[in-house]
Amino acid sequence: MHTDMNPLLDDVESQVLDLANQAIGHQVNGEPRQAAQHWARAIALADTGMDEDEIRYWLRSGLAEALYQLGDDDACIAAAREARAWCLQQQTPLASLLLGQSLFRRGHAEAALEALREAQSMIGSRFFEAIDSEHRDGIAQLMAQTRAA
Repeated sequence: MHTDMNPLLDDVESQVLDLANQAIGHQVNGEPRQAAQHWARAIALADTGMDEDEIRYWLRSGLAEALYQLGDDDACIAAAREARAWCLQQQTPLASLLLGQSLFRRGHAEAALEALREAQSMIGSRFFEAIDSEHRDGIAQLMAQTRAA
């Protein structure tokens, strides 16, 4: 977040945070479509009024999660890639986890491995608990095969 005392920027930041909080509420309530809409609005506002603020990457990781839940893998991959470097700096596995799972779900198993391994290095022993149950066995098998090779 910023530290200067610009009232216009404070207003934009307040609006962005309000939209983000609404998006989080929709995600918690199992409403990924509404969450994605709020994340997208927050991103558009942040990109025009907070172009140097790191919050933009956090917003994209939230959008990636909603898009993943919607099954929109291409859009999830794009959003997660934009957030990935920032998330890695913050030691937050969400972008890597979503990127890896979306790539895996799209049939790009080899491309998914780097992101999945990044997420695993941050999550540790609870990594497979963080993977969607429908992909857990396939991802575990893929990761075991590539370790053995």
